Amino acid sequence: MNLPIAETVSLGHDRSDPQRSRSKPMLWIIYFVSLALLVWFMIEGYSYYSTPYIERPHHEDYRSLRPAGTTGLLFGYAGSAMMILMLIYSVRKRTRLLGRSVSLQSLLNFHIYLGVIGPLLIVLHTSFKVQGLVAVSFWSMVAVAASGYFGRYLYLQIPRNIQGSELTLQEMERINSDMTTQLQTRFHLDDPAIARLEAVTTTFAAGYAGGAWRAVMLLLTDDFFRFLARRRFVRNVMRAVPLPRRELHEFTRLAFARALLRRRVALLAHVHQIFHYWHVVHKPFAIIMYLIMLIHIGIAVWTGYGWAW
Repeated sequence: MNLPIAETVSLGHDRSDPQRSRSKPMLWIIYFVSLALLVWFMIEGYSYYSTPYIERPHHEDYRSLRPAGTTGLLFGYAGSAMMILMLIYSVRKRTRLLGRSVSLQSLLNFHIYLGVIGPLLIVLHTSFKVQGLVAVSFWSMVAVAASGYFGRYLYLQIPRNIQGSELTLQEMERINSDMTTQLQTRFHLDDPAIARLEAVTTTFAAGYAGGAWRAVMLLLTDDFFRFLARRRFVRNVMRAVPLPRRELHEFTRLAFARALLRRRVALLAHVHQIFHYWHVVHKPFAIIMYLIMLIHIGIAVWTGYGWAW
């Protein structure tokens, strides 16, 4: 019997979504190759990048690695293209121009990848030296990237189906009920055992009462030490519902998945409130970043610095 949540809902860190499990190794490989290339570029150019700014024109790699150099411009083109391609996710999310052939989850993964690698390429393009108007765009880009990582974390706290659409409270309640029924029938639990499991699960999800920021900070701490939270939960479940060792691993896995769902339901209002504030920060910085980036590219092309050949 499959866990119902595996077919209908993603819990962020939960590994029960088979589509996500298949795509995750490829995603890690892409990240590894991209970051390895960036590290190689930094090692190759370390001599130039570590040279004092005023002495760089005398360095042998100056014509190549300076922002207007052959390699420096390639870093800029690639990084800028990635930052622009990031907008595909927003277009797909807010319009029907791209249809529904590609899932939001896949585009979000692509969006995050571009948001990680693109800024690093821009850093190489600047040769680790930003000043003037470009500095405003650069630090706006840093703010967009940093807030984007936090936004992704918040996104993972909202239960969704495998297409990436947010579940309604009614759907989440049905899934929770289905999971409870499955635990009860699969492991032959009586009503007192279910009541004890419910008490442990409620305690796990009830620690996030209070203000939205307090709840999210507690959540960040718990997720950072996820192995300790899981270990504590499993220990409490084992005391509440003694089972044979051969059934214990599967039972605690399913019980923990159910507890994560309950925790996300309890946090839903807080997460939506933080998302509101997140948009207030993320969007203006993104607008500033793109505007100054376009101005910078336009001036570079107009003055001839945008062409190395």
